[in-house]
Amino acid sequence: MKKRKRWPRNEALYNQVQENEFLNFFEYVKWLGFKVCKNVKMRNYISCLLIWHKFPNLSARRAKSFLLFLRKFKIINATIPCFKTLCNYRAEPIIGNILDELIIESSKPLSIIECDFATDATGIRTNLFSSWYSIRCQKEIKRRDHLTIHITTGVKSNIVTALNVETKSGNDNKIFREHVNKTAENFKINEWSGDGRYWCKDNCKKINEVGAKPYFKVWKNWSGKSRGCMPWKIMNLESKNNPEEYGKHYHKRSNVESTNHSKKVIHGNKVYSRLDSSRINEETLRWINHNINVLNRAKYEWKINPKFMA
Repeated sequence: MKKRKRWPRNEALYNQVQENEFLNFFEYVKWLGFKVCKNVKMRNYISCLLIWHKFPNLSARRAKSFLLFLRKFKIINATIPCFKTLCNYRAEPIIGNILDELIIESSKPLSIIECDFATDATGIRTNLFSSWYSIRCQKEIKRRDHLTIHITTGVKSNIVTALNVETKSGNDNKIFREHVNKTAENFKINEWSGDGRYWCKDNCKKINEVGAKPYFKVWKNWSGKSRGCMPWKIMNLESKNNPEEYGKHYHKRSNVESTNHSKKVIHGNKVYSRLDSSRINEETLRWINHNINVLNRAKYEWKINPKFMA
């Protein structure tokens, strides 16, 4: 059987990144907590939640046991609350604001190298099943509930700059424009790519407003007219007249698929909470841990030390 071709990589660098993952993880969690949470109690809870969700299959009780183990050997200094208290805090919708800040702060250090971005959506399964499918089809078949995750990533490092966790699908283009605004606050944007779901004039206008160039999958039914949006027409004409060159820019969005795969493999591809607010916060915590993983890689590959570590 013919061997599968592998892309060459720096094995020494890869080993260094992997071997130092957990050493840097606890440091980044501590300093991110200091950066975002001024309240000591909340900082302790956020740190405990991040460490818990670093491990996808760890129950709340076993998570407390692990946290106590880390504290005993002075790896962390946080006060460890009751496992039920941790679950209650995770269910609070208000901590979503803190988690959004953590996504932003954990992505900022990569503004030095990132200028091209891509957006995509993926699904995350849950342990719950809806009954509407059974009633509609008059069959005893249940459909598993899913979360819809919208992410925007830098195509070089796979850092997540904006994130939306939704319990229902829809509002793709509205969320897309929110991501453009959030990313533009901390990054200089040159290109932005996305698949056919984001192919609309308002998205092209928004990207043009921040000084970037859009690259979307162009639908075959395009009429050839701009109808008041010149960036839309330029993008579509370039796609049809020079598909090979256009494809080089558009297919940068493939890095989003790599980001989704990496997160699901390392930090889990399902959520275990039952409340909607808990599900959203649980999944967001996992994406923050993904960003911390990227920072660990950036430290050795691009010699980037985050400012929040100072």
